[in-house]
Amino acid sequence: MTTTLQQRIADFYDASSELWEQVWGEHMHHGYYGADGKQQKDRRQAQIDLNEEFLQWGGVTEAHQILDVGCGIGGSSLYLAEQFNAQVTGITLSPVQANRAIARAQAAGLADRTHFQVADALKMPFPDHSFDLVWSMESGEHMPDKEQFLRECVRVLKPGGKLLMATWCHRPTPPALTADEQKHLAAIYEVYCLPYVISLP
Repeated sequence: MTTTLQQRIADFYDASSELWEQVWGEHMHHGYYGADGKQQKDRRQAQIDLNEEFLQWGGVTEAHQILDVGCGIGGSSLYLAEQFNAQVTGITLSPVQANRAIARAQAAGLADRTHFQVADALKMPFPDHSFDLVWSMESGEHMPDKEQFLRECVRVLKPGGKLLMATWCHRPTPPALTADEQKHLAAIYEVYCLPYVISLP
């Protein structure tokens, strides 16, 4: 990851994570509102429901060593540690997020089962075959080299392990994105420090 982009992402989350937590709670990702997206529910419950749907979709029934890539303030990490009685490592580019995740883990009595650190997902500081589940909830869109990101996720997975990734995408092409769609995407990229997103297929 280029240093400039890396620093922009870190700065963005250092500055905004407290607000994100106030507005969105501990899970800094979208929610699940049913297959048609129309169920009415509390947004924080919807975020938990997305975690549960994600695990069900991936067929994950147990995990012992989990990596949460782009862990934010530890929402998913703590959820997974409790769900599976697992050891969970969370990485983020933001020192503010890592420190907040550590504090939240201590408050939840999960400090012995979780570890949070600042690390680059394109050059993870872990040996090969370290985790049986790699979890990436809405962080892949930040990666400037999507293929290298996937290579790193696969490298740190144990044989037979699973990668679960949810990431922002744009609509299928063709037809090509319109000028208005490109302008809209450019604004999203600027606000959220994204290099680009890929089409859904």
